[in-house]
Amino acid sequence: MLLSVAVTQQTTSLPRKPPDFLVLLADDTGFGDLSVNGHPTIRTPNIDSLAHGGMRFTQWYSAFHVCSPSRAAMLTGRLPIRSGTAGDGWTGGVFGSCATGGLPHNETTFAEALKTGGYATGMVGKWHLGQREEFLPTNNGFDEYFGLPYSDDMGSSAWDHYNNTLRPPLPLLHNTTVIEQPTDLGTLTQRYADYATDFINRKKDEPFVLYMAFS
Repeated sequence: MLLSVAVTQQTTSLPRKPPDFLVLLADDTGFGDLSVNGHPTIRTPNIDSLAHGGMRFTQWYSAFHVCSPSRAAMLTGRLPIRSGTAGDGWTGGVFGSCATGGLPHNETTFAEALKTGGYATGMVGKWHLGQREEFLPTNNGFDEYFGLPYSDDMGSSAWDHYNNTLRPPLPLLHNTTVIEQPTDLGTLTQRYADYATDFINRKKDEPFVLYMAFS
């Protein structure tokens, strides 16, 4: 980003393109799980490359310890208790596969804020802030969405097959349409990467934000 600013200052006749944003979120990845942070056996060369080529922040606190409220906080910049997504107990605030609620409509996500600045907005991966259409990413500032509406253990799949009327087969969504059910989890990570790459290639000539949440 510093190089981009320097070039812009030297070529003032060219229109300045706002910076793009790529937000990567991985469930249950600890600070010490990356080789760049000193893990003795795990190798993470691509993440290490990002760390060495950019700015590293080595101290960060999640606003909550479970899925839904922590995501609500990251997307809105507000404590979960203020958005009504926190609850009691260690699973407090998690929206299940049959939840009727989700992220309140009066909350503003960073996608909604950036759209007002002309950004293309995309989301790939685990949402977990409400599975009804009115609460999905496309109703929270994202132009397009490809992913799971909640955790991969909240629906039957080839990895975890069971019969439960409260937990239907795990759905994979494109925007608001179920395109696969149950989801093939064995190929999902690569499909996430392919969709994200395609989004970046399609939007490279305009400012974009891509939020990619691995399950």
